[in-house]
Amino acid sequence: MKDLKTLIVRNRKLLTIAALAVVAVCLFLGDTFISLIHNKIELKNLSRQTIQLDQQYEQLQKKLSLLKKQDPVYLERVARVEYHMSKPGETEFRFKAD
Repeated sequence: MKDLKTLIVRNRKLLTIAALAVVAVCLFLGDTFISLIHNKIELKNLSRQTIQLDQQYEQLQKKLSLLKKQDPVYLERVARVEYHMSKPGETEFRFKAD
């Protein structure tokens, strides 16, 4: 224990410089490390959003191809569901979903 105390006392100036260097590096890299974490979180969120947009794009492409084919069954379903259209003489009932 005495040897450690004497070693510290002898090398006080060198230890102070080393401690200041460590503090300076921590301060410098602290912001960089926080930015790195922030960027990784943002990358993860953007990747998730990209996957969702790709799926939405595929669904819209399928819908477009069905509309281009002019399939009467599909067109009737779209008219009834999305535009609330009905045939002459039909009565449409709507219920509120809770």
